[in-house]
Amino acid sequence: MPSCEMCGREYSTLMRAKIEGAVLDVCDSCSMKGTIVDIPGMAGVRNAITKRPEREIKIVADEIVSGFGKIIRDARTKKEWDVKKLAEALHAKESLMHKIENEKIKPDMELAHKIEHALHVHIIQKDDSGEMPKKLLMQKAQ
Repeated sequence: MPSCEMCGREYSTLMRAKIEGAVLDVCDSCSMKGTIVDIPGMAGVRNAITKRPEREIKIVADEIVSGFGKIIRDARTKKEWDVKKLAEALHAKESLMHKIENEKIKPDMELAHKIEHALHVHIIQKDDSGEMPKKLLMQKAQ
């Protein structure tokens, strides 16, 4: 006798329901927690879940250029801003901007875009070769 994939009880008939994104074989009471997709004995009823057509995804891997700290510091001093004023303009912490200028940490892509916009510099190197970055290849292999 099949058992409900939600509560574990055994029932003679189960129905297929979509609950929080997962399609499960569940009993009548557990099916109330989602949307019924398929009921046994209802031949010809089309399932509500359809597979999306696969599409090719082009991976664009952007990286921060080497020497980004000097580029940021030079642009900031050219505008006659101190680190505090730059941090305020970017809605970031002053200590974070010190660490970025000293290249102790790299800014994330969102902050890098903000820096580029505020200082009119280019610190993001665009790689549109379509090749998967080594980091993603290693993650995918695991």
